[in-house]
Amino acid sequence: MRIAYLIPRMVSVAVAALSVLTGCRPADPDSNPSKIAVDVVIATPSTLADVSRLTGRSDPYRSAQVRARVAGIVQKREYTEGAEVKEGELLFHIDPSQLIVNLSAAQAELTQARVTADAARDIAQRSMQLVEDHSISTQQYRKDFFAEKHALAVLQIAQAKVRDATLQLSYASVTSPISGRARRALVSEGALVGQDEGTVLTTVEQIDPIYVNFSLPVADFLELRKAQFERPDDGSLKTVRLLLGDGTRYEVPGTLEFSDSAVDPHTDTVALRAVFSNSNHLLLPGMYMQVEVTRASAGKVILIPQQALSRGAGGAYVMVENNGVARQVSVHADSLERNQWRVESGLLGGEKVILEGGALRDGQPIELKKSSAPANVNRS
Repeated sequence: MRIAYLIPRMVSVAVAALSVLTGCRPADPDSNPSKIAVDVVIATPSTLADVSRLTGRSDPYRSAQVRARVAGIVQKREYTEGAEVKEGELLFHIDPSQLIVNLSAAQAELTQARVTADAARDIAQRSMQLVEDHSISTQQYRKDFFAEKHALAVLQIAQAKVRDATLQLSYASVTSPISGRARRALVSEGALVGQDEGTVLTTVEQIDPIYVNFSLPVADFLELRKAQFERPDDGSLKTVRLLLGDGTRYEVPGTLEFSDSAVDPHTDTVALRAVFSNSNHLLLPGMYMQVEVTRASAGKVILIPQQALSRGAGGAYVMVENNGVARQVSVHADSLERNQWRVESGLLGGEKVILEGGALRDGQPIELKKSSAPANVNRS
Protein backbone atom coordinates (compact mmCIF):
# COMPACT_ATOMS: atom_id res chain seq x y z
CA MET A 1 0.00 0.00 0.00
CA ARG A 2 2.80 2.43 0.87
CA ILE A 3 4.74 1.71 -2.37
CA ALA A 4 1.62 2.32 -4.46
CA TYR A 5 1.26 5.73 -2.78
CA LEU A 6 4.86 6.82 -3.40
CA ILE A 7 4.92 6.06 -7.16
CA PRO A 8 2.41 8.79 -8.25
CA ARG A 9 4.16 11.30 -5.94
CA MET A 10 7.59 10.60 -7.53
CA VAL A 11 6.11 11.09 -11.00
CA SER A 12 4.76 14.49 -9.99
CA VAL A 13 8.18 15.59 -8.65
CA ALA A 14 9.89 14.48 -11.88
CA VAL A 15 7.42 16.42 -14.01
CA ALA A 16 7.98 19.54 -11.90
CA ALA A 17 11.78 19.21 -12.18
CA LEU A 18 11.54 18.81 -15.95
CA SER A 19 9.43 21.98 -16.12
CA VAL A 20 12.06 23.95 -14.15
CA LEU A 21 14.88 22.74 -16.44
CA THR A 22 12.86 23.67 -19.50
CA GLY A 23 12.24 27.22 -18.15
CA CYS A 24 16.02 27.79 -17.60
CA ARG A 25 16.85 27.23 -21.30
CA PRO A 26 18.29 30.48 -22.92
CA ALA A 27 15.73 32.39 -24.93
CA ASP A 28 16.18 33.17 -28.59
CA PRO A 29 17.56 36.77 -28.86
CA ASP A 30 15.52 37.42 -31.96
CA SER A 31 12.33 36.64 -30.08
CA ASN A 32 13.03 39.02 -27.15
CA PRO A 33 9.86 41.11 -26.85
CA SER A 34 11.72 43.99 -25.03
CA LYS A 35 13.57 45.13 -28.17
CA ILE A 36 12.00 48.16 -29.89
CA ALA A 37 12.27 48.61 -33.66
CA VAL A 38 13.50 52.11 -34.57
CA ASP A 39 14.30 54.21 -37.62
CA VAL A 40 17.76 55.80 -37.80
CA VAL A 41 19.67 58.23 -39.99
CA ILE A 42 23.42 58.57 -40.36
CA ALA A 43 24.71 61.86 -38.91
CA THR A 44 26.62 63.56 -41.73
CA PRO A 45 28.52 66.89 -41.74
CA SER A 46 26.57 69.59 -43.56
CA THR A 47 27.92 71.05 -46.77
CA LEU A 48 25.81 74.18 -46.32
CA ALA A 49 26.73 74.96 -42.74
CA ASP A 50 30.13 76.52 -43.46
CA VAL A 51 28.76 79.88 -44.68
CA SER A 52 25.89 82.24 -44.00
CA ARG A 53 24.40 83.61 -47.21
CA LEU A 54 22.90 87.07 -46.85
CA THR A 55 21.69 89.90 -49.08
CA GLY A 56 24.04 92.87 -49.46
CA ARG A 57 24.20 96.14 -51.38
CA SER A 58 27.27 97.89 -52.70
CA ASP A 59 28.18 101.46 -51.78
CA PRO A 60 31.04 103.67 -53.00
CA TYR A 61 34.19 103.74 -50.91
CA ARG A 62 34.01 107.53 -50.96
CA SER A 63 31.33 109.81 -52.39
CA ALA A 64 31.47 113.59 -52.78
CA GLN A 65 28.82 115.96 -54.04
CA VAL A 66 30.26 118.64 -56.30
CA ARG A 67 28.51 121.94 -55.54
CA ALA A 68 28.62 125.46 -56.90
CA ARG A 69 30.20 127.62 -54.22
CA VAL A 70 29.52 130.94 -55.97
CA ALA A 71 26.53 132.31 -57.82
CA GLY A 72 26.79 132.49 -61.57
CA ILE A 73 25.94 131.00 -64.96
CA VAL A 74 27.45 127.64 -65.94
CA GLN A 75 29.54 128.28 -69.05
CA LYS A 76 30.86 124.79 -69.78
CA ARG A 77 31.02 121.22 -68.54
CA GLU A 78 34.65 120.19 -68.73
CA TYR A 79 34.43 116.43 -68.11
CA THR A 80 32.90 113.35 -69.75
CA GLU A 81 30.02 111.87 -67.80
CA GLY A 82 30.91 108.49 -66.31
CA ALA A 83 34.65 109.01 -66.82
CA GLU A 84 37.39 108.72 -64.24
CA VAL A 85 38.58 112.07 -62.89
CA LYS A 86 41.49 113.00 -60.64
CA GLU A 87 41.36 115.04 -57.47
CA GLY A 88 41.56 118.73 -58.45
CA GLU A 89 40.53 118.12 -62.07
CA LEU A 90 38.31 120.81 -63.63
CA LEU A 91 34.67 119.73 -63.98
CA PHE A 92 32.64 122.92 -64.58
CA HIS A 93 33.39 126.50 -65.46
CA ILE A 94 31.12 129.24 -64.07
CA ASP A 95 31.03 132.66 -65.70
CA PRO A 96 33.64 134.69 -63.74
CA SER A 97 32.74 138.18 -65.06
CA GLN A 98 31.09 139.49 -61.91
CA LEU A 99 33.73 137.84 -59.75
CA ILE A 100 36.49 139.59 -61.69
CA VAL A 101 34.72 142.92 -61.15
CA ASN A 102 34.46 142.20 -57.43
CA LEU A 103 38.16 141.41 -57.27
CA SER A 104 39.08 144.62 -59.10
CA ALA A 105 36.97 146.67 -56.70
CA ALA A 106 38.60 144.96 -53.71
CA GLN A 107 42.06 145.60 -55.12
CA ALA A 108 41.25 149.32 -55.65
CA GLU A 109 39.95 149.56 -52.11
CA LEU A 110 43.14 147.92 -50.90
CA THR A 111 45.28 150.49 -52.77
CA GLN A 112 43.31 153.34 -51.23
CA ALA A 113 43.61 151.84 -47.77
CA ARG A 114 47.34 151.35 -48.19
CA VAL A 115 47.83 155.03 -49.19
CA THR A 116 45.73 156.19 -46.25
CA ALA A 117 47.72 153.99 -43.87
CA ASP A 118 51.04 155.31 -45.17
CA ALA A 119 49.88 158.91 -44.70
CA ALA A 120 48.61 158.22 -41.21
CA ARG A 121 51.91 156.58 -40.33
CA ASP A 122 53.88 159.69 -41.45
CA ILE A 123 51.63 162.02 -39.44
CA ALA A 124 51.95 159.85 -36.34
CA GLN A 125 55.74 159.76 -36.58
CA ARG A 126 55.92 163.55 -37.02
CA SER A 127 53.57 164.08 -34.10
CA MET A 128 55.84 161.92 -31.93
CA GLN A 129 58.79 164.24 -32.65
CA LEU A 130 56.74 167.40 -32.07
CA VAL A 131 55.31 166.23 -28.78
CA GLU A 132 58.82 165.58 -27.51
CA ASP A 133 59.67 169.25 -28.31
CA HIS A 134 56.39 170.34 -26.74
CA SER A 135 55.43 171.84 -30.11
CA ILE A 136 52.02 170.11 -30.02
CA SER A 137 49.82 168.93 -27.23
CA THR A 138 49.69 165.38 -25.99
CA GLN A 139 46.04 165.30 -27.00
CA GLN A 140 46.94 166.03 -30.64
CA TYR A 141 49.62 163.33 -30.56
CA ARG A 142 47.15 160.73 -29.24
CA LYS A 143 44.67 161.75 -31.94
CA ASP A 144 47.28 161.21 -34.70
CA PHE A 145 48.41 157.94 -33.05
CA PHE A 146 44.86 156.48 -33.04
CA ALA A 147 44.29 157.69 -36.60
CA GLU A 148 47.27 155.58 -37.66
CA LYS A 149 45.87 152.52 -35.87
CA HIS A 150 42.49 153.02 -37.55
CA ALA A 151 44.12 153.32 -40.99
CA LEU A 152 46.04 150.09 -40.40
CA ALA A 153 42.78 148.29 -39.43
CA VAL A 154 41.11 149.56 -42.60
CA LEU A 155 44.11 148.28 -44.55
CA GLN A 156 43.73 144.79 -43.03
CA ILE A 157 40.02 144.77 -43.93
CA ALA A 158 40.86 145.70 -47.51
CA GLN A 159 43.47 142.94 -47.69
CA ALA A 160 40.88 140.42 -46.44
CA LYS A 161 38.41 141.59 -49.09
CA VAL A 162 41.01 141.00 -51.79
CA ARG A 163 41.71 137.50 -50.49
CA ASP A 164 37.97 136.78 -50.36
CA ALA A 165 37.40 138.08 -53.89
CA THR A 166 40.36 136.02 -55.13
CA LEU A 167 38.93 132.93 -53.44
CA GLN A 168 35.46 133.54 -54.90
CA LEU A 169 37.00 133.89 -58.35
CA SER A 170 38.79 130.54 -57.92
CA TYR A 171 35.41 128.91 -57.18
CA ALA A 172 34.33 129.75 -60.72
CA SER A 173 36.50 126.81 -61.76
CA VAL A 174 34.72 123.84 -60.12
CA THR A 175 37.14 120.97 -59.50
CA SER A 176 36.75 117.42 -58.22
CA PRO A 177 37.31 117.05 -54.46
CA ILE A 178 38.35 113.39 -54.79
CA SER A 179 39.53 110.94 -57.43
CA GLY A 180 36.85 108.64 -58.79
CA ARG A 181 34.13 108.24 -61.38
CA ALA A 182 32.14 111.40 -62.17
CA ARG A 183 28.44 110.71 -62.61
CA ARG A 184 26.06 112.52 -64.93
CA ALA A 185 25.83 116.31 -64.75
CA LEU A 186 22.78 117.63 -62.91
CA VAL A 187 22.95 121.04 -64.63
CA SER A 188 23.61 122.15 -68.18
CA GLU A 189 25.32 125.15 -69.72
CA GLY A 190 23.36 128.36 -69.11
CA ALA A 191 21.96 127.25 -65.75
CA LEU A 192 22.06 129.76 -62.90
CA VAL A 193 23.67 128.05 -59.91
CA GLY A 194 24.59 128.94 -56.36
CA GLN A 195 22.03 131.73 -56.08
CA ASP A 196 20.51 130.81 -52.72
CA GLU A 197 22.55 127.75 -51.75
CA GLY A 198 25.28 125.53 -53.14
CA THR A 199 23.71 123.84 -56.17
CA VAL A 200 24.70 120.18 -56.67
CA LEU A 201 26.38 119.93 -60.06
CA THR A 202 27.35 116.23 -60.05
CA THR A 203 28.68 113.47 -57.79
CA VAL A 204 32.10 111.85 -57.83
CA GLU A 205 32.36 108.33 -56.39
CA GLN A 206 35.42 106.25 -55.65
CA ILE A 207 34.49 102.65 -56.43
CA ASP A 208 37.89 100.98 -56.20
CA PRO A 209 37.85 99.69 -53.57
CA ILE A 210 34.11 99.43 -52.95
CA TYR A 211 31.97 98.72 -49.89
CA VAL A 212 29.29 96.03 -49.56
CA ASN A 213 26.84 96.52 -46.68
CA PHE A 214 24.78 93.68 -45.20
CA SER A 215 23.20 92.55 -41.93
CA LEU A 216 23.99 89.43 -39.88
CA PRO A 217 21.56 87.78 -37.43
CA VAL A 218 22.53 88.36 -33.82
CA ALA A 219 23.13 84.66 -33.10
CA ASP A 220 25.56 84.36 -36.01
CA PHE A 221 27.19 87.68 -35.10
CA LEU A 222 27.86 86.53 -31.51
CA GLU A 223 29.28 83.25 -32.79
CA LEU A 224 31.54 85.11 -35.20
CA ARG A 225 32.77 87.64 -32.63
CA LYS A 226 33.57 84.94 -30.08
CA ALA A 227 35.55 83.02 -32.66
CA GLN A 228 37.45 86.16 -33.70
CA PHE A 229 38.50 86.74 -30.08
CA GLU A 230 39.51 83.09 -29.67
CA ARG A 231 41.30 82.87 -33.04
CA PRO A 232 42.55 86.37 -33.89
CA ASP A 233 44.93 85.05 -36.58
CA ASP A 234 42.25 83.09 -38.45
CA GLY A 235 41.82 85.10 -41.65
CA SER A 236 38.81 83.05 -42.78
CA LEU A 237 36.70 84.68 -40.05
CA LYS A 238 37.17 88.07 -41.73
CA THR A 239 36.81 86.87 -45.32
CA VAL A 240 33.64 87.64 -47.27
CA ARG A 241 32.71 86.37 -50.75
CA LEU A 242 30.08 87.52 -53.23
CA LEU A 243 27.57 85.91 -55.55
CA LEU A 244 26.49 88.37 -58.21
CA GLY A 245 22.98 88.84 -59.53
CA ASP A 246 23.60 86.57 -62.53
CA GLY A 247 24.64 83.70 -60.26
CA THR A 248 28.38 83.99 -60.92
CA ARG A 249 30.91 84.28 -58.12
CA TYR A 250 32.99 87.43 -57.75
CA GLU A 251 36.57 86.25 -57.97
CA VAL A 252 38.16 88.59 -55.41
CA PRO A 253 37.26 87.94 -51.74
CA GLY A 254 36.60 90.88 -49.46
CA THR A 255 37.45 91.70 -45.86
CA LEU A 256 35.14 92.56 -42.97
CA GLU A 257 35.91 96.14 -41.95
CA PHE A 258 33.03 97.47 -39.86
CA SER A 259 30.25 96.29 -37.57
CA ASP A 260 27.60 98.51 -36.06
CA SER A 261 27.65 99.16 -32.33
CA ALA A 262 23.95 98.37 -31.91
CA VAL A 263 21.37 95.76 -32.84
CA ASP A 264 18.47 96.75 -35.07
CA PRO A 265 15.44 96.07 -32.83
CA HIS A 266 13.13 95.63 -35.82
CA THR A 267 15.13 92.88 -37.54
CA ASP A 268 17.33 91.58 -34.67
CA THR A 269 20.40 91.93 -36.89
CA VAL A 270 23.74 93.75 -36.78
CA ALA A 271 24.88 95.91 -39.72
CA LEU A 272 28.27 94.89 -41.19
CA ARG A 273 30.42 96.21 -44.01
CA ALA A 274 33.08 94.53 -46.15
CA VAL A 275 35.54 96.14 -48.55
CA PHE A 276 36.34 94.61 -51.95
CA SER A 277 38.94 95.37 -54.60
CA ASN A 278 37.16 96.57 -57.74
CA SER A 279 39.90 97.39 -60.23
CA ASN A 280 37.81 96.36 -63.24
CA HIS A 281 34.80 98.37 -61.97
CA LEU A 282 32.54 95.35 -62.31
CA LEU A 283 30.78 96.28 -59.07
CA LEU A 284 28.78 99.50 -59.20
CA PRO A 285 27.15 101.40 -56.32
CA GLY A 286 23.62 100.26 -55.54
CA MET A 287 23.99 96.68 -56.82
CA TYR A 288 22.31 93.92 -54.80
CA MET A 289 24.16 90.61 -54.36
CA GLN A 290 24.50 87.58 -52.10
CA VAL A 291 27.14 87.86 -49.38
CA GLU A 292 28.77 84.68 -48.00
CA VAL A 293 30.22 84.97 -44.50
CA THR A 294 32.21 82.10 -42.99
CA ARG A 295 30.56 80.57 -39.95
CA ALA A 296 32.75 80.20 -36.88
CA SER A 297 31.70 76.54 -36.65
CA ALA A 298 32.59 75.81 -40.29
CA GLY A 299 33.50 72.18 -40.96
CA LYS A 300 32.03 70.71 -37.78
CA VAL A 301 28.29 71.30 -38.01
CA ILE A 302 26.03 68.25 -38.25
CA LEU A 303 22.47 68.43 -39.55
CA ILE A 304 19.82 66.14 -38.09
CA PRO A 305 16.04 65.96 -38.67
CA GLN A 306 13.90 67.89 -36.23
CA GLN A 307 12.21 64.71 -34.92
CA ALA A 308 15.59 63.29 -33.86
CA LEU A 309 16.25 66.01 -31.27
CA SER A 310 14.79 65.95 -27.77
CA ARG A 311 15.12 68.37 -24.88
CA GLY A 312 15.08 67.63 -21.20
CA ALA A 313 16.10 69.14 -17.88
CA GLY A 314 19.75 68.66 -18.81
CA GLY A 315 19.43 70.30 -22.23
CA ALA A 316 19.21 69.00 -25.81
CA TYR A 317 20.08 65.39 -26.60
CA VAL A 318 19.73 62.68 -29.23
CA MET A 319 19.54 58.91 -28.97
CA VAL A 320 22.00 56.91 -31.06
CA GLU A 321 22.18 53.18 -31.78
CA ASN A 322 25.29 51.51 -30.34
CA ASN A 323 25.68 47.71 -30.45
CA GLY A 324 21.97 47.07 -30.30
CA VAL A 325 21.13 49.52 -27.50
CA ALA A 326 20.07 53.16 -27.39
CA ARG A 327 22.58 55.63 -25.96
CA GLN A 328 21.79 59.21 -24.99
CA VAL A 329 24.18 61.86 -26.31
CA SER A 330 24.03 65.49 -25.18
CA VAL A 331 24.30 67.99 -28.05
CA HIS A 332 24.32 71.74 -28.61
CA ALA A 333 21.71 72.73 -31.19
CA ASP A 334 20.15 76.18 -30.99
CA SER A 335 19.35 77.04 -34.61
CA LEU A 336 17.64 75.57 -37.64
CA GLU A 337 18.91 75.36 -41.18
CA ARG A 338 15.77 75.02 -43.28
CA ASN A 339 13.98 72.05 -41.67
CA GLN A 340 16.95 70.53 -39.80
CA TRP A 341 18.73 71.24 -36.54
CA ARG A 342 22.33 72.50 -36.71
CA VAL A 343 24.27 70.41 -34.17
CA GLU A 344 27.46 72.28 -33.29
CA SER A 345 28.80 69.90 -30.65
CA GLY A 346 28.12 66.37 -29.40
CA LEU A 347 28.16 64.55 -32.74
CA LEU A 348 31.18 63.89 -34.93
CA GLY A 349 29.40 62.38 -37.92
CA GLY A 350 28.71 58.75 -38.75
CA GLU A 351 26.52 58.06 -35.71
CA LYS A 352 23.21 56.23 -36.20
CA VAL A 353 20.79 58.81 -34.85
CA ILE A 354 17.40 57.43 -33.82
CA LEU A 355 14.31 59.20 -35.08
CA GLU A 356 11.65 59.83 -32.43
CA GLY A 357 14.12 58.70 -29.78
CA GLY A 358 12.73 60.83 -26.98
CA ALA A 359 10.62 57.94 -25.63
CA LEU A 360 13.63 55.63 -25.23
CA ARG A 361 15.81 55.30 -22.15
CA ASP A 362 19.57 55.09 -22.09
CA GLY A 363 20.69 51.47 -22.51
CA GLN A 364 17.36 50.19 -23.79
CA PRO A 365 17.68 47.31 -26.30
CA ILE A 366 16.64 48.27 -29.82
CA GLU A 367 16.70 46.90 -33.32
CA LEU A 368 16.61 48.61 -36.70
CA LYS A 369 13.42 48.36 -38.65
CA LYS A 370 13.88 45.89 -41.48
CA SER A 371 11.66 47.96 -43.75
CA SER A 372 14.11 50.90 -43.86
CA ALA A 373 17.90 50.97 -44.01
CA PRO A 374 19.96 53.75 -42.38
CA ALA A 375 20.16 56.82 -44.65
CA ASN A 376 22.26 59.93 -44.70
CA VAL A 377 20.85 63.17 -43.42
CA ASN A 378 19.27 65.26 -46.12
CA ARG A 379 21.62 68.21 -46.76
CA SER A 380 19.21 70.29 -48.76
